[in-house]
Amino acid sequence: MNGTATTTNTEVKETVTPKTTKTKTTRKPRLPELFIDGGSSHTKYYLDKISGSYQSVAREFPKGYDLPTGYLGVFAIGEKGYAVGDSALSLSGGKLHEGYADDNKIKLLPTWIIGALTTHPSFLFKWMKKIKTGTVEITIKLSLLSLSSHRKKEIEKAIKDITFTFDERQFKINVSEYSLYPEGYGAACAAKKVLKTNGCKDARFHVLDLGGGTLTHTPYSNLNGVPRASNQNSVSGAGVMSITEFFAKESAKGDTGGNIYHFSRLKEALETSHIVDDQYSANIILGDTERDLGDRLQSGLESWAREIIGVRELLRDIKQLIRKGERVFLTGGGFKVEAIRHFTLNYLGNSELVTVLDNPQDVNITGIKS
Repeated sequence: MNGTATTTNTEVKETVTPKTTKTKTTRKPRLPELFIDGGSSHTKYYLDKISGSYQSVAREFPKGYDLPTGYLGVFAIGEKGYAVGDSALSLSGGKLHEGYADDNKIKLLPTWIIGALTTHPSFLFKWMKKIKTGTVEITIKLSLLSLSSHRKKEIEKAIKDITFTFDERQFKINVSEYSLYPEGYGAACAAKKVLKTNGCKDARFHVLDLGGGTLTHTPYSNLNGVPRASNQNSVSGAGVMSITEFFAKESAKGDTGGNIYHFSRLKEALETSHIVDDQYSANIILGDTERDLGDRLQSGLESWAREIIGVRELLRDIKQLIRKGERVFLTGGGFKVEAIRHFTLNYLGNSELVTVLDNPQDVNITGIKS
């Protein structure tokens, strides 16, 4: 060493890991899905988290008819005008089509679909704001309940080209895919969820569906994921409309005090009927007064269960299933009515094995989403 300091410079290389730029994946917008349950009395729908319904009637107007503007459920297909639900009943002229007649569930399927879109309180208006000029083109997924799966070709033809005019705008609906579900399937899904929540291990359960035109019993398997139906038994003509007819027949008996009870008023009295201290109450408005026809409603319900052979046999079958320890879930718009619920539960022995599903009037659709 000679006193000279040797400095060793050590170069430290910093290894920099290049930042990886994450490629942003563009999410495809979720397609709106329209659920439609085409009942003989009411057409129910679920879209954009809103459920609704309208009476299954459509009025067809000839070419050149001046359609009113600002009405929900009023639209044009080509040169013909249409109105559905309350709008169809409030307007005059043209030809009235009813959902249960002449195979109209399939023949008028585009009309029922457009009816659901045009009676929805906000869906089309939202798209009209997005697309301010020209044709409003919307792609949707479609789920249909209560239609025969063996008629797929007719269904596909009906939904292939859906174009219409509403609120002075032209619309085109593209159906990207569609699904068919059996009648009452949504209620079965909701029932299965109830069983799971309550820790029930039932291998089988039953759905009793009271709609506007039919009473339907469907057994379901509770195994292997989704509920599977078998041996559906429907009593056509035994729905709420027939209960109203029996109610009307009983109301006309005896002294009516000179009053004529119009069918529409009796229908309203049935829909708003309730139970007070275990007694039936069904108020009908007569001018400035009201009359309670609860006793006539009870007699009408008893006649309905006794005089329609299909109803009598079906309810007896349900009683036997309950005795065997099998669970029954009640659904359909009929069981929204308190008096009908009360009568049916009493008839079935007020068994803890019988459950009225929440929102029975809508669950056939909303249950699929649960």
